[in-house]
Amino acid sequence: MEILTLFLASILLTEALTELIVKSEIALIIKSSIHRFVGEKRFVSWFIELTECGYCTSVWIGLFFAILFFRDIRFVSVYVDWVFIGLVIHRTSNYLHHIVDRIAYYIKK
Repeated sequence: MEILTLFLASILLTEALTELIVKSEIALIIKSSIHRFVGEKRFVSWFIELTECGYCTSVWIGLFFAILFFRDIRFVSVYVDWVFIGLVIHRTSNYLHHIVDRIAYYIKK
């Protein structure tokens, strides 16, 4: 039961953090300040582009939660398991995002 709880929590946290990083005003201020301070450096430009794409950002956040919550799970090897679990978290949080968007669309309609 603990694994299921951690999996559901990681899905919800991935969706919430992705929305916060990609769409919030606070994150926009931080990203523009970093961009203005550092300039057009290659890594910074890549990072800013990454944080503007919700799909891209959720991959890395899903991987982060896979490593954080599922360190002790071993199916194939630790790294393969983390990547697989991270991608499952990422895709499931994308489905959750789609469902929330549809509900918001029909409520506004």
